[in-house]
Amino acid sequence: MLVPGSILKHILLYICLLSVAQASDSNPEMQDGKHFPHNVFFEYNHEPLDLSLTGLTTRTKYFLDIYSIAHYLQNQPSSTVLKVSDENIYKNILQNSSTKQISMVFLRALSAEQIQTSLRSGIKLNTTKTEFHKIQSQVEQFMHAIYADVKKNDEFTIRWLPDGTVISLFQGKQISQIKNKVFAKTLWAIWFGEFSVVDRKSLIKELLISS
Repeated sequence: MLVPGSILKHILLYICLLSVAQASDSNPEMQDGKHFPHNVFFEYNHEPLDLSLTGLTTRTKYFLDIYSIAHYLQNQPSSTVLKVSDENIYKNILQNSSTKQISMVFLRALSAEQIQTSLRSGIKLNTTKTEFHKIQSQVEQFMHAIYADVKKNDEFTIRWLPDGTVISLFQGKQISQIKNKVFAKTLWAIWFGEFSVVDRKSLIKELLISS
């Protein structure tokens, strides 16, 4: 029996909508508690630190999910900063000395070269040639530590300490430590800069709710 064209179109549309709904249900953003707790705790220089979630989102490219990302902050911006504008919040995060953390969970297998290329591209996108030249040695040191391919669900963590130290961890193991405030700010600009590679408003959603 032949199915009329109009009915077939409705069936195909229903299947597409169902697929989208199922994809949304499995999206890491919908299950942030699984990978991203509301608070993270760690110790630095024998000082216990407690950071709170500011938001989370997913990095996509060519309609593919690359990694889910959550951002944490030790000290929340003042109510004045929060009420002015979203742009003000981004600038405050990039400029204040509060301890910060970015947590990533990869959503697909990637080579070390792919990760390096993506991060280097994000840094260049948010710097001038002169600015990039000043931190190039730190960028290369950071990239050199990213030598292993990743599998789905692997975790990558970056911490920015008040003294300008950036500590990166892969699967909970420290792989680099670089002290340079300009490099730290530039690295964070990949996600909070004017040319962010993600929906940066999602990374401050918890701050907007609390304000």
